[in-house]
Amino acid sequence: MVCPAGDLSRRLCYALSELGMAEVSPVSEYPRMGTIASLGVERKATICFLDTHSNTEHALLLVAELAALMPVVAVHPRNDADVILRALRRGAAEFLADPTAEQVRAILERLSTRRLPAEASKLGAVYGVIPGKPGSGGSTLAVQLACELRRRGAARVLLADLDAGCGSIAFQLKLKSDFNIGDAVRDAGRLDDDLWERLAVHAEGIDVALAPPDARRDMTITPPVATELVAFLRSRYDCVIFDLPGAAFAVASGCALLAQELLLVTSNELAVLHATRRAVEYLEHESVERGRLRLVVSRYVARTGLKREDVQAALGLSPAAVLNADPISVQNAILEGKPVARTTSYGRAVEQLASRLQNSAQPAGTKEHGGWFRLFGKRR
Repeated sequence: MVCPAGDLSRRLCYALSELGMAEVSPVSEYPRMGTIASLGVERKATICFLDTHSNTEHALLLVAELAALMPVVAVHPRNDADVILRALRRGAAEFLADPTAEQVRAILERLSTRRLPAEASKLGAVYGVIPGKPGSGGSTLAVQLACELRRRGAARVLLADLDAGCGSIAFQLKLKSDFNIGDAVRDAGRLDDDLWERLAVHAEGIDVALAPPDARRDMTITPPVATELVAFLRSRYDCVIFDLPGAAFAVASGCALLAQELLLVTSNELAVLHATRRAVEYLEHESVERGRLRLVVSRYVARTGLKREDVQAALGLSPAAVLNADPISVQNAILEGKPVARTTSYGRAVEQLASRLQNSAQPAGTKEHGGWFRLFGKRR
């Protein structure tokens, strides 16, 4: 039972107690993205009652993440038609507005007649690439990482350019399209496979969603819009990489909280490190856990700037990857509209980073469900 709302939690606990549901595992705070499925497995849960009132946007993402593993009952104190529809679209099995014993019993009885799909669908991982300072090499890393994840076995990879001011991805990969990510943002609540197929561009084995071609065009992304967009993309891709213009945009758009991991790109130059430290402090102030930040030191030159250990001391983060300066290889790749060769120093370092990300994203195993009658648990 994931329910930050105290009154709602007490009412639901009382209803479950009346039904003799002794094995209830309460969670008083929303788990962060990417952890609720493993939490459910750890606690041996077979059903989840999830509060969709306290923070609707975050809760709906949790619904989508957990619904592949077990039935989720969305709980809301009102029969809010919009929340009901959005929760059901995310995969909720039932909706509960009045947590009485009678209503909970009716839901459990309906669920007991349903069968779990033979194989639950897996939701993709979302990574955000944030430059500590513009020009730090974030877009170059985003391109390289997306292609490397595809090479390493991710069947479906999306690279989305959310930096409308620069639009670097189209330039780096020499791509053009009549559609762009702004079209998806405007229609986030109505996205379907046909619309997305027209929007995404195929290149180097991955799908690419380009930034608007004109920096003057408005592409405002709000947390509700980002929630709809991320939920749609995670159901269709194994990996989604957002190329973000900076920490402020990542927070304001909601992408900072929706991504499983954030790759903060810096160099070992003092001015860039100063800006990166401000970005780290800002992200933490906006409730982004330091454990989700992955520091990437790009364009590293040992003989100039700070050493690796000094970078770690300055930012309080251990670098997840150090990309040695390799300007010739990078420039040649951009001229050709291709990723940097894996045989280069830069390419090898990104390959190691991709391996680390994939290892940290390994999902917890699912368990057998003998039948929905087990949802009732043990009677007292």
